Amino acid sequence: MVARSRILGIICTIGIIALGLTTSVWAFDAEDLPFGFGSQGWQAGLGLSQETVRSLGLFGYEKTGIGGFLTHSGGAEEPTSWFGGHKQVFMGNVGYTLELFAGNTRRPILSTFMTSAEPHVGAYGEFNRMYGHVGHGLAGTAQLFVSELGEFEYSISPYIQFTRQGIWRFSISLGSAFGLGMSYSEPTEKVMLDIMLVNEGVSFHVLFSMTELPMTLGVGMTQDQMQAFVRYQF
Repeated sequence: MVARSRILGIICTIGIIALGLTTSVWAFDAEDLPFGFGSQGWQAGLGLSQETVRSLGLFGYEKTGIGGFLTHSGGAEEPTSWFGGHKQVFMGNVGYTLELFAGNTRRPILSTFMTSAEPHVGAYGEFNRMYGHVGHGLAGTAQLFVSELGEFEYSISPYIQFTRQGIWRFSISLGSAFGLGMSYSEPTEKVMLDIMLVNEGVSFHVLFSMTELPMTLGVGMTQDQMQAFVRYQF
């Protein structure tokens, strides 16, 4: 267990350094204190993120950033962590996203909700094309677990998307598991919603950002656990 944690720490460090070289500023421009109740009981920690935005002509932009969090609960021997770096490009009606990550929890849902997993490294990619208010795309995730078995998981998710008073997305997940998904995000990301049906199990997550206070509230539920989060930005 100690050896795997050291390996994960080295991989996280290398990944963040490599991804950080693509950003123009190293200082973190957003910090938050996540506090909530999840699969391992009450937990608290620290989240950090940094992102730069660059214009590409009149109708395009590029976002590059790094971020992650570290939390710990009284019922766990080791802290929970997830770190990643991403690049998002949108030009005209075409966009793509690439993200590399490492952690001992799965890629967070709505950037907040966590699911326990063995230490792993992975990548997320997405390509989409919009036609006015309607579009379609393809997203994929692959992750390799740092364990004796070296398990590998992947998913490919084609989706359709509608942008009217928010972004509505309907997707099908194929690969290591089959699933159906629906998500919604307001233009200002004040309200975010994610519903997923995987292997006859339903998960539901909602995130609400308060405009009058630097806080984000969230509630998530699956068949075997429930999560609640409060994130305070400072």
